[in-house]
Amino acid sequence: RTTWIRREMSLSKPQRKSVKPVQGTNDSSIVSKLSMCEAGYFLDPFLKYFSARHVRRAPLINRGYYIRAVAINHVLTKFLEHFSAVDTQIISLGAGFDSCYFRLCSEGRMTRCKFIEVDFPSTVQRKLSIILSTPELSCMVPGVSSRGDNLTVSNHYCIVGCDLYQLDEFQKLLGLADVDYRIPTLLLSECVLTYMDMSKVNSLLSWSAKSFSHAVFCTYEQINPEDGFGVVMQHHFLSVGSPLRNIALYPTQESQEARYLQMG
Repeated sequence: RTTWIRREMSLSKPQRKSVKPVQGTNDSSIVSKLSMCEAGYFLDPFLKYFSARHVRRAPLINRGYYIRAVAINHVLTKFLEHFSAVDTQIISLGAGFDSCYFRLCSEGRMTRCKFIEVDFPSTVQRKLSIILSTPELSCMVPGVSSRGDNLTVSNHYCIVGCDLYQLDEFQKLLGLADVDYRIPTLLLSECVLTYMDMSKVNSLLSWSAKSFSHAVFCTYEQINPEDGFGVVMQHHFLSVGSPLRNIALYPTQESQEARYLQMG
């Protein structure tokens, strides 16, 4: 489900024991998204470049990813349409191999928007390599240049390599990416924050609320852990080493909304 809270706002480096299981959710997710597209549920001609595997998922998986794709696309396009006359930003947290920027760019929607993607440095390097070696993608990032090891920018696209646990480093890299804290900004978390420790998530949310003067936060995250699907879902993520760390504390849409409001 998608919960997005809108507000006009004045929006030590502890490490996880291992980030590899969390990074693995990106590889699994992109295969499922591609399966959904190849089954005809959703049109995205750019996903194929980010997945070396073509696996036909079960119909239930395809339908779930279709709902996810439509929900996120709805939020992004409505945001861009509403603010089409002014400069805007989209900051995608834990973007992985998502292809939203390229799809929106091909539709002519990115003329006044900067799209900033954030993920682990190793994931970012893999994605950047694919983009720069694929003409169908590289043509949409004109003027691409590096600003250090973990930041690459172009006219409307930036890709940032950073662990979101390292909030100070994250802020520093956003500054180098010329993020404007005064313009309309959409912060997107698509099944990302649930893998982080609660205190780190709340720090990130609180910082966002204090930093951006005109922002909206969109999150798509697992809820309802106690129903039949929720029990199976939790067992799956636990078995692959990436447990859902926030679902028990925020198990419903209402509790998620209250969390974001409490954080500012």
